[in-house]
Amino acid sequence: AMVEWWNGIGAILDFTNPAARDWFQSHLRQLRHKYGISSFKFDAGETSYLPKQFSTFRPLSDPSIWSRRYTEMAIPFYELAEVRVGYQSQNISCFFRIIDRDSVWGYELGLKSLIPTVLTISMLGYPYPFISADMIGGNFFPNKTEGAVEIPDRELYVRWLELSAFMPSMQFSIPPWLYDKEVVEIAQKFTELHESLVAPLLLELAGEVTDTGDPIIRPIWWISPRDEAAHKIDSQFLIGDTLMVAPVLEMGKQERDVYLPAGKWRSYKGELFEKTPVLLTDYPVDLDEVAYFLWVS
Repeated sequence: AMVEWWNGIGAILDFTNPAARDWFQSHLRQLRHKYGISSFKFDAGETSYLPKQFSTFRPLSDPSIWSRRYTEMAIPFYELAEVRVGYQSQNISCFFRIIDRDSVWGYELGLKSLIPTVLTISMLGYPYPFISADMIGGNFFPNKTEGAVEIPDRELYVRWLELSAFMPSMQFSIPPWLYDKEVVEIAQKFTELHESLVAPLLLELAGEVTDTGDPIIRPIWWISPRDEAAHKIDSQFLIGDTLMVAPVLEMGKQERDVYLPAGKWRSYKGELFEKTPVLLTDYPVDLDEVAYFLWVS
């Protein structure tokens, strides 16, 4: 079927048809072999792109099953593949990207929306298909909030980059060298931190959650379920039970309030916090920093 999409007119393939799926996969394999492509980013797949009237090779009891068949098509490319749609697909080991974000600070598809969205997906049972928090800095296309922009605001880009370093993947679309030397150095610092601190923990957790079903990215109330204050926090998150992250999400800020649940915590600066739970008000965080804390006991 021919349909309208965000870049004009496109064709939708019927992935309920094994022959169509095999045909498409064969072309992807040829591309990968011919050009040395590592893997693919599988965009779209939502049922909203289906025509108002449609029929499929195999009848669908629910239109969302079409999205399921689409994600199943990505399975042979799972090692580095990315999908952005899922329906009963928690078992598919691809990166799962949240829907496009705008290059803005707020909750409406902006930087502040990342943590609540990732936590929601995690709690829906997507622990192993690692979550991708969209492109660093947002997509910088014309958006509902600010319209067209050239490149994302420098400070916004840096804070987005820092948050992404603690997600399962860091996705660069806008390179840091479009800004200046300091931004490049911050990007290097946090990609190295992702590799040395975050990635090993994620891989360790990936082995555990296949048995437990627990999410990898967790709300902070996960370790303190009866703490009412912890249930209200939407700007911090846990990686497993031992690493808590509190990024700066406000424009012009180099400090933020940080809530530490019960336990003994050590900050990235080496500070030890034993009298908890506690709210650290105006905790200083420079532009090239993210506040994170390791659970000691």
